[in-house]
Amino acid sequence: MTPRSQSSAGGAALRWRTAPAASAYPLALGRALGLAALAAAIVVACAPAPSASQPPAAQSAAAPQPAAKAAAPQPAAPAAPAAETPKPAAPAQPKAEAKPAQPKAEAKPAAPAAEKLRILFGSASTSSPHYPLFVATVKVWNAKAPEVEATNTANGGCADTLRQMEAKQVLAGVACPDMAYRAWHGLEEFKGKESRALRFLYVYTRNPQAWLVRKDSGIAKLEDLSAKDFNPGGRGSGSEKQTETIFDALGIKPRYYRASTEDATQAVRDRRIVGYTLPQPGATQSSAATIETHRATPLDMLGLTAEQEKKLVESFPYYAFVTVEKDGYGSGFPSRAVRALAATAGVALHKDVPEDIAYKLTKASMDDNGPRGEGVQAAGYAAVKGLDFAQLGVDSLVTPLHAGAARYYKELGKQLKPEQVPPDAK
Repeated sequence: MTPRSQSSAGGAALRWRTAPAASAYPLALGRALGLAALAAAIVVACAPAPSASQPPAAQSAAAPQPAAKAAAPQPAAPAAPAAETPKPAAPAQPKAEAKPAQPKAEAKPAAPAAEKLRILFGSASTSSPHYPLFVATVKVWNAKAPEVEATNTANGGCADTLRQMEAKQVLAGVACPDMAYRAWHGLEEFKGKESRALRFLYVYTRNPQAWLVRKDSGIAKLEDLSAKDFNPGGRGSGSEKQTETIFDALGIKPRYYRASTEDATQAVRDRRIVGYTLPQPGATQSSAATIETHRATPLDMLGLTAEQEKKLVESFPYYAFVTVEKDGYGSGFPSRAVRALAATAGVALHKDVPEDIAYKLTKASMDDNGPRGEGVQAAGYAAVKGLDFAQLGVDSLVTPLHAGAARYYKELGKQLKPEQVPPDAK
């Protein structure tokens, strides 16, 4: 039955009418098929997406096909997803950013400079003609050997240097080879108190020990000095000690006039004494004091005979000798060639000063006084100009060199005597 609407003038009424049986069955069948198709479409729409390996066409074919008439339009099957969604390309790696320039490593504070070796240089009296030389030597050392800080200190000369070096009050200073020999072997004034702390670097002078007399004194040879008033050298000096030792060995007995050099030269001019002892700067150069005295009171020089020299060599192997020719210090002065004791002096270091430093100091002094040197030392003491300090050392020394000096002598090709070789090098 189907509801049917009917209207009339009097109002609306709903009436039910029974359809004929013959036409009802096809209609019902069509409706049933339509519903079935709709259901199938819903199932298809809700079904899971087909796998990538099964194309949509195949899936559609597999589904039962409704009658052509009743088939409702099929919704398009969703497109199969690509086999695999391509991974997005990895983002381009940004170019490594240029690292900001690394700041230069901050300079580490310089390591503290190694402490300098302080060297006190015993430089004789400030009135000595050699004192300016030692001032110049210290200047050269400080300029050429930055490891050291050298300073001059006045002292009494060779004897003081030996005593002060033994006590390590000075590490460098003027030294006399003959005195160093006696100290090394415990002879004379060093008997029972040997001193072996001192090591030579070089010798800078081998000058005449001049025994000077007034020309009007009538004295012609050393023996004539016996019983005469004579100054053996400045009070307390090495010259004083040396003269007394030599005269004692030769049997010469003057009346010694003890005084400073200044007082002794004045006593000669006043004719209170016959003469005095004073080392000269060289065999052709006399000291200022000698020049002044000779102008006021003409002088002559006494010398050793060959026999006297031989006797001294036998008794004192550490002494050296030198010749002053006639007129060496001016016309008639001396009046004849004279053989004189050599007043030899050098520069020494304490044995404990490191070898490398001793080498540098030796080289610095010798280079300065060499042909291409700056001549700083010669400016302080003209008598050393051009002297071969190393050769003077080889010719004069009778005790060991410092190991550093010996190394430099070897580089120079100098042949050392056995007594000059450092003990630790033997």
